[in-house]
This record gives sequence, C-alpha cells and structure tokens, in this order.
Amino acid sequence: MRLIILLLCAISLSNCALLVAKETVKVVDIVLEGEINPDKKRKILEKQNLKKESNKKKAQEFYCKKVKDPVKCK
Repeated sequence: MRLIILLLCAISLSNCALLVAKETVKVVDIVLEGEINPDKKRKILEKQNLKKESNKKKAQEFYCKKVKDPVKCK
C-alpha cells in the first residue's frame, strides 16, 4: 500500500515539474517574440548561451574522464 502511494506521489510530482517547465518555455518564448524590452531579451539570450557553454564543458569533462580519446580530449 505504501509503495502504491509513493509511486502515485512520484508520478504526480514529475507531472507537476513537466507542467512548470512547459509554462516556463511558453513565457520565455513570449518574451523573446516581442520587441517590447530588447534589453531583457538580450539578457535572457546571454544567460541561455552561458548555460549551453557550461553544459557543453561539463559534458566534455565527463566524456574525457570516461573515454581516453586523444582527438576530443586535448
């Protein structure tokens, strides 16, 4: 019984996270579509680019730890 309750909670929490993520994407798209505040748009794009670069760097570090590839891991 406890297992069923825990599974239901986990499923409902993951669904909530997906809904929040979808709404966040919608809001970001609305902000990026409109030219009302170009400074805010620039800041959002810069932040997204920083996150992409950070994630790319982390992925490369992880890959290089696991695989000893002399071409990709300099």
